[in-house]
Amino acid sequence: MSDTILALSKATKLYAGVPAIEGVDFELRRGEIHALVGENGAGKSTLTKVMAGVVTLTSGTMQINGVEVAPKTPLEARHLGVAMVFQENSLVPTMTVAQNLFLGQEQFYNRLRGIYIAAQQFLQSLNFDVTPTATVGLLGAAKKQMVEIARAVLHEAKVIIFDEPTATLTPEEKKYFFDLLRDLKRRCVSIVFISHAL
Repeated sequence: MSDTILALSKATKLYAGVPAIEGVDFELRRGEIHALVGENGAGKSTLTKVMAGVVTLTSGTMQINGVEVAPKTPLEARHLGVAMVFQENSLVPTMTVAQNLFLGQEQFYNRLRGIYIAAQQFLQSLNFDVTPTATVGLLGAAKKQMVEIARAVLHEAKVIIFDEPTATLTPEEKKYFFDLLRDLKRRCVSIVFISHAL
């Protein structure tokens, strides 16, 4: 069995006839951390948004575990095991950490207390120091990112894409973030890391 988890072949995306990406071949292996570095406008975000189901290809193919796929929404991509942690987080600021983690899965928990207990146990398993009852809008950038990552892991993402994840973090938070990446790698999660700066 190949250790390639995600592959793009001759991936092209045109906007009004102008290519944002053209003829791109990309391969991501299981448990690999793959950095995409380039200046703004180089096509990094377009490429990863294709993987995450935000953008569809004009031509070319995408495969996950050797099977050709074409996710048309982030939800479809998530069902395929691909999640994207955007620079501007996609959490609901007025809800708690636990509510954000289990958003869409509420039917499994008939009481709010059950959600908080499950969230507490799950966050502890990741060594994330985030209070499940905290309102997301009151959290700092690093803790919001932890919640986004926890949600991706909870939904059993095998590929997590980070869009400029360190842009808003302090030096201490950056160190913690890279420790998290190493931990995800140990869990055989594959990571695509977008940056415009080394």
